[in-house]
Amino acid sequence: MKRLGSLALAAIIITLAAAPANALMPERFQPGPNPDFTVEGVCDFPVLLHDVVNKIVVTDFFDQDGNLTREQGNGLLIEEVSRLDAQGNPVETITRNISGPGVERFDESGSTLTGTGPWLLFGFPGEFAGFPDGFIWFTTGQFVLRFEGTSEITMVKEPMHEDVCELLG
Repeated sequence: MKRLGSLALAAIIITLAAAPANALMPERFQPGPNPDFTVEGVCDFPVLLHDVVNKIVVTDFFDQDGNLTREQGNGLLIEEVSRLDAQGNPVETITRNISGPGVERFDESGSTLTGTGPWLLFGFPGEFAGFPDGFIWFTTGQFVLRFEGTSEITMVKEPMHEDVCELLG
């Protein structure tokens, strides 16, 4: 039994020694609340996005050269999504938990965002490959977005979703 304990301790020491010694420590921060944002040109009416509660915590991970390799978001995010009238006043509002979580991994040619759980996703017309008219969705389940450079965005895996334009229309 003593030998088994020594082997387990040796395995832990070897595992710790194999970790990159020069990798930078992760950085944690709370970026929110987000400023109110109006999405226009997707629905037949403007849509206001407003954080009711934003307790999202983001953790950035770096390689030994200081390059961002991964960004992970967790925490509570409650969002109000409102249909606005011609004067910019809310006429219909839906409040949802869109807490995710999500992980974005960075590589030489761009990044890949994988989200699970509840999210609010939107894309402007022409922004996402395969979605020429844009979209605003409440999502559940998993989705994968691929960002190539600065202008190419592809939805690799589409989530189950509810169309916000229909819900507020």
